[in-house]
Order: sequence, then C-alpha cells, then structure tokens
Amino acid sequence: MIEAFSLATAHLFQDAMASQARLRYRVFVEQRGLPHTHHDDLEFDEFDTPAAMYFVRRDHERVVRGLIRLLRTDRPYMLQNYWPELVRGTLPAGTDVWEMTRVCVDKSVAPAERRSIMPELLCAVSDHLQNSRAKGVIGVTRAHLLSHFVRRGIEWLGDPAVVEGEVERAFFVPSQCLRPDHHCAKYGIGRVQLRTGEFVERAA
Repeated sequence: MIEAFSLATAHLFQDAMASQARLRYRVFVEQRGLPHTHHDDLEFDEFDTPAAMYFVRRDHERVVRGLIRLLRTDRPYMLQNYWPELVRGTLPAGTDVWEMTRVCVDKSVAPAERRSIMPELLCAVSDHLQNSRAKGVIGVTRAHLLSHFVRRGIEWLGDPAVVEGEVERAFFVPSQCLRPDHHCAKYGIGRVQLRTGEFVERAA
C-alpha cells in the first residue's frame, strides 16, 4: 500500500513524516554527500510546507522505504527557484501541474522487494493526479532514471546540465503516462492501494 499525506494529515500516519525525512537524509546527505539542510539525521528544505504532499511506501515496521514528494506549481517550487535555466520557454505556474521532488528508494531493502517500490509509487501518483484533473508532473532527474520507468509521454524541457554533481534534465510527463506499465506487468503489480487519511483508494 502507498500512503499519501500532508502536514495537515501526517498525524494519521504515525511517524511517517519523520521517517521520510530520515530516508532523505540517508540518500541525499549520507550516500550522495550533498549539502542539504538537515538536523538530527532528518533532511528538510523550504518546500516542506503545508502545500506539499508526500507519497510513501512503508515496510511492515512502518519505516519509509520509498518516497515521492509533490509540490504545486502555483507557488514557489524547486525547478523554478533553483534551476529555471533548464527549461526553454515559460515555467509552469498553476494548480494543474505538479513537481516531483525528493524521489528516492532505500537501497538497503532486499532487491526482490525494492524493485516494486518505485513502480507502485508512480502508479499512486499517476492515479492521484488524474483524479485531481492535473495535466502532469515536472521535475529534474538523470534522464535514464526516468526513461527506465516511463516508456511514453516524456517531454524534455531543455538541455542537460550538471545539477548537484550529476547530469540531469528537466521534464514533463502527462498524468496518464506516469504509470510504469512495463514494470507493473513484469513484476505482477496490479491495482495499487492508496491510503489518504482515513480512506483507502484503489489506483488503476
């Protein structure tokens, strides 16, 4: 099951908010050595606001093992603030386009389990965006990481550039193209349950 929460609903998910910040610390600060803001082994930034949504996959001990954070583009977001030069033309600014950020999976998870974490997260995000009538998502990533999961609909918004020590590109993916159909078929991933607050939805 994938769980989605904001600051307003985080109390319904035990310590999931802190657990996702711990995963971010391990991935971005410890493993990649990036100078991200952190405290007590928790990574955070100025975009962890009430408007942010966190999609997480937790294990049986309720530890977050995978994360996608969504930011609305009708208010400040990462691509706009830090790397606007990666986009040719006008940057999105509206409620119908969201930004995917802090995308990560815990590498310490056994491969048999780890391989399904990102596909399930992408299914849940795709379903949420379509239910919200959002056009799609933007973000910044290493091109091969995105194209590994998303096999259609990727629009590269500009040329590659070095971002935090890696060659990355800005992208847009329509909501209906975000579901990683190839990986779902390969690993037998069917309908993904999405828990938001007190409710459980079933993603397509």
